[in-house]
Amino acid sequence: MLRVRLHPYSRAPLYLTQILAGMAWVTLGPILNPVLKDLGIDLAKGGVLSLAFFFGTVAGLASFNAFLARVPVKRCLVAVGLLQAAGLLISGLASRDLWSFMIPYFFVGFCTVLLGTIPGIWLSAHVKQGTARALSIMMMWSVSAMIVTPLSLGALISAGASWRVLLCGESALALIVTAVVAKLPLADIAGRENLRPRHLKAVISFDPVLFAAIVGAAFLYLGAEMTLGVWMPKYLVDTFNARDSLAGLSVTLYFVGQNVGRALIMPLIPRVPTWALLMGTSGVMAVLAASVSLAPTQTAALVLVFGAGVGSSAAFSFIGSFASRFPHWHAGVVFSAFQLVGGIGAMLFPYLTGPIASTWGFRAAIAVAAIPAIMVTGMAFAFRKAPSHETVAK
Repeated sequence: MLRVRLHPYSRAPLYLTQILAGMAWVTLGPILNPVLKDLGIDLAKGGVLSLAFFFGTVAGLASFNAFLARVPVKRCLVAVGLLQAAGLLISGLASRDLWSFMIPYFFVGFCTVLLGTIPGIWLSAHVKQGTARALSIMMMWSVSAMIVTPLSLGALISAGASWRVLLCGESALALIVTAVVAKLPLADIAGRENLRPRHLKAVISFDPVLFAAIVGAAFLYLGAEMTLGVWMPKYLVDTFNARDSLAGLSVTLYFVGQNVGRALIMPLIPRVPTWALLMGTSGVMAVLAASVSLAPTQTAALVLVFGAGVGSSAAFSFIGSFASRFPHWHAGVVFSAFQLVGGIGAMLFPYLTGPIASTWGFRAAIAVAAIPAIMVTGMAFAFRKAPSHETVAK
């Protein structure tokens, strides 16, 4: 029997958990329309479902940092992988109304954010040089899952598959991937402690402007991205009477655009300042997100959402990479704060989209996604004076 021996510092287990995170991160968008119909939920309350998921992400990050420092990161990943599988299974089998869907899906969000964030915390602690590149490569695994998932879900729903069966299928996949991760070696993060107010004070005092820029940009950017990720399929269905398979394709195209953009921008990372790349990518996303809301046809909307993905490309990785400019294990604390506040943005903006769409129409609701992206473009200047890696090392 062939056995592959991996070094404890291999990133293979982290790439696998990124697949699970990417899958769950975009599942709600393609299944939102059938879920709302099947459970009898009004459009104005549709954002409450994403609110439950993203509230779970905030709770997950808070719990990881406050209570789980003594638990090795590999054990955490395996535990949350199993819990994610359980949450998906219960959401698919036991949901009968708004609340019975929200509660298990809260735990899906709780686990998804840790499956996606712990690898970033690990990189922030172990990779001090070339962090933006390392994060961009790692994000390509989650984004690849974000490409495949909505396309597959949309096609299966159009073929007659129930959203309940699809969630159960994702649960089975989560179990399989978690079993593989459990067999692979993974180095722990040395010196990690449960986060206390004194730690947070030390982190912020190192560079308060940079810390505020990281969490502020994360809040705005992820809010813009998830507005498109959650609501684009419903936007196409209601605005252009699109089929479910075509509606799911919109999310796929967005994340295909992201991977294309990453491939194009990767050679620029060593040559162009990270803050300048962030300004350019978020600026393009803002313009094209606004253009999506004005698209005259569904074909134009699909082309523009692909362009928005190309534009945003590595913006999220660029923001997160500045966490490595903080010393010691505090870099992981900053990365967690980056993800936690980003989760709040991802919770708030998609939640507001439902009432806006119900009151002023879907075009106005999608246009809202351009506002936080424009703000990130302006905030990019705040990253210009970030301390170098050499300064942190001293």
